[in-house]
Amino acid sequence: MPESFEAYRARVLSYLGDRDPLRVQAGTAARLAHLVSGVRRSILASRPAAGKWSVVEIVAHMADAELAMAWRLRNMIATPGVRLTWWDEHLWSEACGYSGVPVARSLALFRVLRSGNLALLRSVPRRKWATRYGVHDKRGRQTVADFVQMEAAHDLNHLKQVTALVRRSAAGGRRAED
Repeated sequence: MPESFEAYRARVLSYLGDRDPLRVQAGTAARLAHLVSGVRRSILASRPAAGKWSVVEIVAHMADAELAMAWRLRNMIATPGVRLTWWDEHLWSEACGYSGVPVARSLALFRVLRSGNLALLRSVPRRKWATRYGVHDKRGRQTVADFVQMEAAHDLNHLKQVTALVRRSAAGGRRAED
């Protein structure tokens, strides 16, 4: 049975703990870049199991998640109470061909989008994060503060996955050129 949102939320927020979510988000692109640096494309593109994403797909997903976050944040800040549509990340993965996108391209897109989102968040006083919100199709009312916290936890979840996938193949000469 797939993990419920409540179970997912509890799990990934446990990775965040009491760390500052903006600091976590600010460091994610560099951590991702370090994890994939020098790793052969064949390893980055290898799925760990049927129905599970490869590193290439995870990084492409993170770039698109940041794109969705950019839209959501701007809408919540500009028009509190805005409807936030749900997006099917697995449908996007297939329809947008994540498996064929070079990891360097996804990482560059992620880095640019994240930089813009962090600049926006830093320009809005934190006290306003609780009053700016959207109404998510599946999760109901969520504030900017909720999204900031969850995005940092989402980062940590995917960094754990990427770390595990890269480490799993470390014995196979992952740093050699393809």
